[in-house]
Amino acid sequence: MKINKSKPLRRSLTDEVRDHIRDGIAEGRYLPGEWLKEGAIGKELKVSRTPIREAIRILEAEGLIVMEPWKGITVATLSRRQVSDFYAYREMIEGLAAEMAARVITEEEIEGLDAILLQLEEGRDQTGSELANVNEQFHKMIFDISANRFLNQSLEVINTAKILIWKPVYPTHKRWDEAQREHRKLFDALRARDPIAAKAVAQEHVRSAGMTRVAAMVSEELEADNSK
Repeated sequence: MKINKSKPLRRSLTDEVRDHIRDGIAEGRYLPGEWLKEGAIGKELKVSRTPIREAIRILEAEGLIVMEPWKGITVATLSRRQVSDFYAYREMIEGLAAEMAARVITEEEIEGLDAILLQLEEGRDQTGSELANVNEQFHKMIFDISANRFLNQSLEVINTAKILIWKPVYPTHKRWDEAQREHRKLFDALRARDPIAAKAVAQEHVRSAGMTRVAAMVSEELEADNSK
């Protein structure tokens, strides 16, 4: 008997364009405030303007780009206040996810989290983007363990906003060692199945990341003012 194997669905041109622009923003190829030119994108990807415009509408709905009548399309820019608000929101959501995960985590899931942490702690020869992906795996797994559908939907919002905020952090940065200690402390609280401690550590971790990012923004603004 012949078995018909279903072929994988081909991603649409709109999806390809959206991911190209989204990845470009995440990787710093398109900077906040930078103009996006449909013609240049179309030439680079060898696509017509139709999928580009459809992708742009999706990205605008996600908050990653801004369309202004008679002016054009730019990569969205977040103010210092918006970044602070983002981290306050993330602190609340990630604390709740850690608290819920600590109540239901299994031994198998503990082993999985530990394996991801070892990748971070031992991956000093990886690029900033590679380390960021492993870091995302660690945080996403905690949301998955919580088994809360609505928290996972919130994580999608968080990950989209992080594209505009994220800056690569390398093992040579001071923040790197601090973050790994915080990760390990969070892991220990989850392994102990201590929801109160897990929530507190998760919130502390996000708060520290937020303070570091806002401080970096202040420094960047001062440098820009001094260069004028």
